[in-house]
Amino acid sequence: MRLNVLIGSATLALTASVLTACGGGGSSNSASGYCDELKSDKAYFDAIGGSSADVSKLGDAFARVHTLASKAPANVAGDWKTLDGAITTIESALSDAGLKPSDLAGLQSGKVPQGVDVAKLQALIPKLQSLGSSNVSDAADAIAADAKKTCGVDLGSTN
Repeated sequence: MRLNVLIGSATLALTASVLTACGGGGSSNSASGYCDELKSDKAYFDAIGGSSADVSKLGDAFARVHTLASKAPANVAGDWKTLDGAITTIESALSDAGLKPSDLAGLQSGKVPQGVDVAKLQALIPKLQSLGSSNVSDAADAIAADAKKTCGVDLGSTN
């Protein structure tokens, strides 16, 4: 089913681009623990954003974004809130369609899980496209810049 492959690919591409561009920084008061967590979480973001993207880790990456957003220092808290809101929108849209993040790998190969509402699946496209909005992109850029400056973490590379 061509639409399902498109949706799966769009989900992966858009989500990966946002997560790969995201990161976190910190104020001097909370930077150490925050930076440590950011460094360990980078591997999950890399796994879904690299050339050999692994969408099976998308659910873990989403959870890690939620955690980082809840711990974000004041200087990037608003940016994390924007990014976390976009991720929450995707999770809600997937859930409404009867999907889990782990189902996206099957969608990429044209396999639609039983019980999935195809009309709601089609409604995912505009929600996924919202990840490319300038608000989300600007927030991800600000987070990535702060992550590099404050934590020494380059979230734009897969090293």
